[in-house]
Amino acid sequence: MWVRFVTFGLWLGVGASAVAWVMPWLSPASPQATATAVAVSAPVPPADWSPLLTRSPTGTEPVMSAPDSARFRLVGVAGPLKSSGQGVALLSIDGKPARAFRPGELVEGQRVVLEVTAHTVRIGPPGGPANLTLQAPLLPPPATGVPAGQAALQPS
Repeated sequence: MWVRFVTFGLWLGVGASAVAWVMPWLSPASPQATATAVAVSAPVPPADWSPLLTRSPTGTEPVMSAPDSARFRLVGVAGPLKSSGQGVALLSIDGKPARAFRPGELVEGQRVVLEVTAHTVRIGPPGGPANLTLQAPLLPPPATGVPAGQAALQPS
């Protein structure tokens, strides 16, 4: 007997679906749909694609270079407390994603990482003095308070 009820329910669903699909075709178009106003906008000028598709001659545009402290950003550092020729510095140059540099590796042009310590990185020409020193931000002091649940357990 329950098979008949399930079959009746399935056929009822098929019929309701058919009615839902056929009703939009049988109903007349609404008067609001025909009275839709079309917004006319001003013609858009054609885009100039020539700067994207052609290469400009070298040297015609002035190159503005930012100061070194603004171009280089120290994202992270893993090094010993004292200079020992080891360590890794994560540097972001000109806002690009950070890359890892070890002491002696070429950073840009004629600049190499000279020294990596726990909080600083020195960059300069190979074998020369450092002309840029980047420092990692210091960590905030540790929390020294008592946890909220432990305060009631403290003897007075």
